[in-house]
Amino acid sequence: MLLGACLLLFGALPPHAALAGTKQSTIDNTLADFSDGTFQRSALGSLQNTAISPKDLPGAVRLGPIGLLKTWIDSPFNLKKRLINMGATGLGNRVFVIGGATPINSSTNQSVAEVWSAAVSQTDGVPAEDWQAEPPLNKVVGSNSPVFIDPSTQQPIPVAEVDSPGVTSVATPGGSGYIYVIGGHIKPTVSSAFDFSSYAVQIGIVGSNGRISSWVAGPPLPSPDPLNLFLQLGVQSPAVTSITIGGTTYVYVIGGLKRYRQGSGGQAQTISEGSKNVFYAQVGSGGQLFQPGTGTQGWTRLPDIPVPGNSPAGIWDAMAVADNFIGSNGAANVLYVVGGQLTPDNPSGNPPSLPSFSSVAYRATIGNDGALTWDTNWQGTLPQTRSGFNGVAFNGQLYAVGGLPSGGNQPDKGVLTSYVENNFTLHQFNGNEVPSGIEGNGSNFLKSDALPFPRVFHGTALVKSDGTTSTSAFVYVLGGRGNTSDGNTGDDQGSDTVFFGKIGSSEDVNETGYAPDAWYFSQPYEINYTGAQLQKIYWSDVIDRATADNDITVEYRISSANSCSNPGWSDADWQTIDAVESDGTHTSANGTNTSPAINLAARCFQYRAHLTTAFYTVTPSLLNVNIDIFVPGNPDLSTSKQPADVRGANNIFLGLNVFIKNVASPPPTLDTGFDTDNNGSFYIDLCIFGPNPAQGTVVAPPLPWSDTNHGCSKVFANVPRSVMKAGVTDYLIPNAAVLWKDTQTEQPVNLIKYFQQPGSYSVIVAVDSYNNVDEGANGGEDNNISGPYTFTVDKVGVEVRLPMVKR
Repeated sequence: MLLGACLLLFGALPPHAALAGTKQSTIDNTLADFSDGTFQRSALGSLQNTAISPKDLPGAVRLGPIGLLKTWIDSPFNLKKRLINMGATGLGNRVFVIGGATPINSSTNQSVAEVWSAAVSQTDGVPAEDWQAEPPLNKVVGSNSPVFIDPSTQQPIPVAEVDSPGVTSVATPGGSGYIYVIGGHIKPTVSSAFDFSSYAVQIGIVGSNGRISSWVAGPPLPSPDPLNLFLQLGVQSPAVTSITIGGTTYVYVIGGLKRYRQGSGGQAQTISEGSKNVFYAQVGSGGQLFQPGTGTQGWTRLPDIPVPGNSPAGIWDAMAVADNFIGSNGAANVLYVVGGQLTPDNPSGNPPSLPSFSSVAYRATIGNDGALTWDTNWQGTLPQTRSGFNGVAFNGQLYAVGGLPSGGNQPDKGVLTSYVENNFTLHQFNGNEVPSGIEGNGSNFLKSDALPFPRVFHGTALVKSDGTTSTSAFVYVLGGRGNTSDGNTGDDQGSDTVFFGKIGSSEDVNETGYAPDAWYFSQPYEINYTGAQLQKIYWSDVIDRATADNDITVEYRISSANSCSNPGWSDADWQTIDAVESDGTHTSANGTNTSPAINLAARCFQYRAHLTTAFYTVTPSLLNVNIDIFVPGNPDLSTSKQPADVRGANNIFLGLNVFIKNVASPPPTLDTGFDTDNNGSFYIDLCIFGPNPAQGTVVAPPLPWSDTNHGCSKVFANVPRSVMKAGVTDYLIPNAAVLWKDTQTEQPVNLIKYFQQPGSYSVIVAVDSYNNVDEGANGGEDNNISGPYTFTVDKVGVEVRLPMVKR
């Protein structure tokens, strides 16, 4: 009864005391825990299996689906205008739509400078609000062509309206960040007959509230043609992406369409040429862009993308993604450029050209300095040529949507996916990996027509989930042109639709299954105890080998560095574990797995899991990971000084204040909550003898006591483990009825109940009377009973505090 009453008040006590100095810590067990890690072809799962692991909670890691995003959800809020060729990006929990072109009549579109954003739920992806107006783009100079010179001022005409820019964003701590709007398609005036590609760069400053506070000018793009000293050329529809490497962020601009005027008078003509040029810049203070490795604002040119053919061949309207990918020999930063248009439709050009399109996936490795090295030995391929589409990279997989297939002029509903192999190539799909109705056999992408509507020249944005569900991220498809021959004229010049798919929830794994192997990396775990040792690692998993062979290999690495943000370890430090329960041909068994004894000093701990399967519809699942930590020392509870009897006026006895401490001798001292993550509590009991002469021998029976043996206890209090940190010297348990309970009735009681008769009393304090706190083998349990404190009571009273009254 006593224990039950205390459980109700303070929460569950542990069923038994832990071994001295040993603590089992949970590293990952829930969706939120696992979501903090790094995924490579792996994904979150919501699996819970208490039969295998009694303390298991919803949350797991499994192989990542390679299925196509099949289920798309309509947003409750459409765009404020029908748009095509706008920029789009996701930053934090907001989606941004920037610029673009909107129809003004049945045959003409007009560029806009407007910027809109909307917050979305990171739990289910649904927009949480209607689109909010952000500060529009500034008027900036995007061309130095004579057509842009104002005759009255002889200065270039600044323009705000733009479509077909390259857009990327960079997040910074605290929910803030920067949005980069690069190049685009502009006109000197809205009604001008001439159009150009812009070299302007604008940077949106995003505050901690997720909203844009202002736009500032970034360094303009260098001219792709440095030999032309009189005309600085810009690009529209470039492939733009960004990546952070070792704390430094780089922005890349790849290819694009150069559109400019050449010649004069009757010989003047508009030229369209593709660009192969690649520029990059380093993000510096305030989001400004600098030439990498220098303090100079600007861009540095990198080797051209290896597109075959001579000018006007280039690449634009392609998809570019960059990320850190994990392979069999470690991680690498890699950039992919997929699809795009190569030559314009310009039969009257000099020389004339016909449109051509790309089905190639180019790959470049990214050095620690951000520089690109294009791979000339490997190129991937799409199921067909494709341009005017967009995509994202997430957790080692590539997702692309919409576009113009096979050099046609009509978009399709295409959704494409691929994943990065251990050698950083894209997976080659063949044979039974390509189900009926799915394209992609012999290529590096699967494709199905899964979008609600055909779309091209649309915006695409990615928002990561909050880790509370098995959905890992949300992909948004914004605006874009539809099929002009399908009878639906509402999207022939642009649309206002918004729909999204869920990565990890809307993939069709029944048809296309899972990646054959995947990696999951935990966050580094900080062990905040001096002299700690990692003793063992435990992990629970679901592995069903009845249909196909599958396994989970767990590896770990440790460090004694002072900071786990810079632990100093490398890929060579990973140690592979064969579970004690494994069968010799696998490294894990179905159920709970235990490592052999490790017993190594550790300040920082990290694990990774390699999940594998022999059949693409079967996946193993990692349920949770725990570690045993041994730390020298122990808690040592005792009274820190004699109780203090509380007196009122005329020496009236009001009660007792009791003081305890947690100081081990010899040190070190551990928190009393060390082995329980500060859960649970322990008891303080008072043995009261008196009044004289009936008190007899003042002796407390040895500890521990129990529910059936309360020793000499008359009254007790319950102390949370969390308050008795190592080194606490005078923790006060005050004379208050809410804290003390009668041992027999288990009801709150005022201590003066036990001192009603005048006379001499002796009190003994028993600290941790049930031995709920393991105090080690160095005498920590020997000082839990105090010596007697003897005092005299003449009168007993209750202290009453009256309110002060002012006249």
